[in-house]
Amino acid sequence: MLLHTAAVLWLWRSWGVLSLGFVFLWMDFPVSLAYLRLKGGAVLAGSLAAGGLEWAAIGALLSLLVARSARH
Repeated sequence: MLLHTAAVLWLWRSWGVLSLGFVFLWMDFPVSLAYLRLKGGAVLAGSLAAGGLEWAAIGALLSLLVARSARH
């Protein structure tokens, strides 16, 4: 989740607004479909919240899979 936050904030500061929507779409897909219609700072907040939770869940599932495979 920390890497996602750092990437989103870096992209927000360095990229243009028009290309950000496309980048956030693929970075947080499919969760991004819920917040991409928002404008301005609301897109940033949506990406940080929803995208961060999505990547935290993915990380937790990968940790669980690695832990289960290591036991066998």
